[in-house]
Amino acid sequence: MKQSRPQDTTGITPMYAEIEVVGISLPIKIGDDGLLVIDAELGIDGIIADAGRTCYQKFPADEETLSLQEKNKRLVTRLVKMGHLSVLEHASITVRIRGGSRAMTHQLVRHRHVAISQESQRYCDEGDFGYVVPPSIEEAGMVDKYTEAMAICHQLYLGIQEDLKAAKAKGILSSDRKVNEDARFILPNAVQSEIVLTANVAEWRWIFFRRLTTHAQWEIKDICLLCLVQFMSLTCAFNDMWDYYNENGSMDGFAFTAG
Repeated sequence: MKQSRPQDTTGITPMYAEIEVVGISLPIKIGDDGLLVIDAELGIDGIIADAGRTCYQKFPADEETLSLQEKNKRLVTRLVKMGHLSVLEHASITVRIRGGSRAMTHQLVRHRHVAISQESQRYCDEGDFGYVVPPSIEEAGMVDKYTEAMAICHQLYLGIQEDLKAAKAKGILSSDRKVNEDARFILPNAVQSEIVLTANVAEWRWIFFRRLTTHAQWEIKDICLLCLVQFMSLTCAFNDMWDYYNENGSMDGFAFTAG
C-alpha cells in the first residue's frame, strides 16, 4: 500500500494508509527485589503459553532442553493447531491507523470485542481534510473528476462552517451549538480518519479471517494485510494464517476454528 502523501492544488490532500503498533500485552514477573516487573523478553507468546499450561499443566516441549521462548513458541503453535484459541484472548495488540477512509473505519468498528478511539469529526476541524482515492478511480482515468468532487465538498464544508459561525454570532443559533458537528454532514466517506484499535489476539485472527478474503473491500483488506505483516514479529499465533495467505493469496477456504 502506498505510503507517500502527494499534494494537489485543491488545498486538501490524497491520503495513503499506514499502520503503527503502539501497544501489546506483556507478561510480568517478580523481580529480585520482590516487586513486579515487565518481562518484555517473553512477549505475547509468554502470556498465551502460560494460559495454555494452566489448562494442560504439561506439554512435550516443556520436557525438552530449549529456551523458555522457544518452548512458548512451540506451545502457542500447538494450541493454535488444536483449535484451542480461547487462550489467545489473554493477550492484546493495539494499532494506530492513519490515512484510512471513513468508509473503511466504518467497517472496522463493526467488529466486536474491540476497543476503539477515533478522530472526532464533531470536535475536530476538517477544513484541511485528507482523502482516499480508490484504485478504480485511478484505473478508470477519473482522478481529475474525483479530485474536483473532493474540492467541491471541501468548499461546501468551509462555507457551511462560516455560515453557521455567522448565525451563532447573530444569535440565530445558541452559543453552545458546535459548528463542526453540523458542517460534517457534507463530508464524503473518502475523508481520512485516524483510529486506534485494541483487540485480543483471537479477535485479530477473526478480523483477518473475515477481511483478507476476495470478498473484502480493498482498503480494509490492505489495512489488515499491513497489520498481519507487523504482527508476525510479535507472536507466532498468526503463523498459520500468514502461511495460508501467502500460498493462496486470500483467506478464502481457511479452516477457522475458535474454542
